[in-house]
Amino acid sequence: MSLLIGQILPYITVTLFVLGLAYRLGRWVGTRIVHNITLSTPWLKSNSEVAIRIGAEAILFRSLFRFDKVLWAGALLMHIALLNVIGGHVVGFATLGEQFAMIPGLGITSELSKTASNVLGTVFGILLFVAIAYLLVRRFTITHVKLVTKPSDNLWLVYLLVLVSVGNIMRLFPATSVGYEPVRDYIVALATFQPVLHMDLLTNWFFLTHFLMVQILLIVFPFSKLMHVFGMFAERWIVN
Repeated sequence: MSLLIGQILPYITVTLFVLGLAYRLGRWVGTRIVHNITLSTPWLKSNSEVAIRIGAEAILFRSLFRFDKVLWAGALLMHIALLNVIGGHVVGFATLGEQFAMIPGLGITSELSKTASNVLGTVFGILLFVAIAYLLVRRFTITHVKLVTKPSDNLWLVYLLVLVSVGNIMRLFPATSVGYEPVRDYIVALATFQPVLHMDLLTNWFFLTHFLMVQILLIVFPFSKLMHVFGMFAERWIVN
């Protein structure tokens, strides 16, 4: 199982993810629009105004705020926490948790930086869990939301809850956690096509479970509603 999850599947995952993204984005780019579609009110007069409108939608969820402020708060919290969790994974493993010590003028030591990185990762992980749980609960408790909810919508939220929960367990319980160095060395070995089965990291079943769920998520991502992260930009560009 370690061979499949840790050595073979990552290459399959990256291949399917990249090809899937290219296929979906290619279809959107190649879609023929027979006439200009302008639905924005007031009318946007320049590309800079369009860019500002798209940015307001992408970052602040402008339309959602006007429609449902409670949902807006939950969705904004989820996306902020998600961006910090993903960014924390990338930056933390790349710098071995010493990213804050690299900022000139702060005077933060490497150990303090690692502590801050761990604390922030834990906080945003918990916030992400709470936000996803809220979005799931409202699908069962609000009548008009239940009417437009598909089983796959609930399934995705449950899947994300489990994925985040495993990650939080690894944060909160030291016996299940993994260090920065082993993960960095593992990623480098995969990127350079080196064998990794000898690494102690792959004996941690919490890590393997978390990593497997991330890979499944990436494989399905291009063909799911999660593509809205890219589709929103295409849709807003057409509308504006």
